[in-house]
Amino acid sequence: MKVITLILQKRCKTFNKEIALPIPYSIRRTPATVATHEVFSNPEAGTNCELLVQAFVRARGFYIPALRSSELYEDQLFTRLIDDPRQIQTGDILGFCEVEKIDFYGIHVGLAWVDNRNLRVVHNARHIGQAQVEDLEEVLAYEKHARLVWIKRPILKNPFLFNPGKLQELGFPFLVPSYNPPATTSSAFIVA
Repeated sequence: MKVITLILQKRCKTFNKEIALPIPYSIRRTPATVATHEVFSNPEAGTNCELLVQAFVRARGFYIPALRSSELYEDQLFTRLIDDPRQIQTGDILGFCEVEKIDFYGIHVGLAWVDNRNLRVVHNARHIGQAQVEDLEEVLAYEKHARLVWIKRPILKNPFLFNPGKLQELGFPFLVPSYNPPATTSSAFIVA
C-alpha cells in the first residue's frame, strides 16, 4: 500500500478549503437506518461516512444497495475493484483504515474528486464532525485513515436516481458527472 500512497500523493496539491458543508457527522444515521434520499431532504440531521457516500453515489446516477463498508469491498454486482490508483476517477469510492488493520470491517469510506490532476476526498469523518473535502494527504495524515486499502467504482447506472441538482444544492457541483442516461428506459434498472 505504500506504493499506492506515494503515487496518489503526487496527484495532490493544496486547494482553497473555504467549502463549508452543512452535513454533520452522525454515528446513528447509517444506510441501515436512513433512506439515502433523506440526506438531501434533511442534511442537518447528519450522516455517517457510508450514508454520505451512498447518497452521493445514487445522486450521481448509480445504484448501490445499503451496504456496510466491508460488504462494499466484497460486492461485485454494483461496483468494480480498481487495482491501479492512477485510474481513480471522480465518484470512485475509497476505503481507508489504520495501517495495522487486517480486515475491512468498520473502515472509513469517501468519494474521490479528481480536480484536474489533483485528488481530493469528499467524506464525513467522526473526528472532523462534518462532511468535508480534503486533499488525499490530509485524509491519510489521520492515523485511523492512514492507509488507502481499496478503490471501488460504481458500475450500475440508473437514470431514475440521477439528480445533479441535489449535489449542487449541498455545495458539491464538482461531483456532478458528465452523465448520459440511455435514450430508453429498461426494466433492468433498479429503482430505489
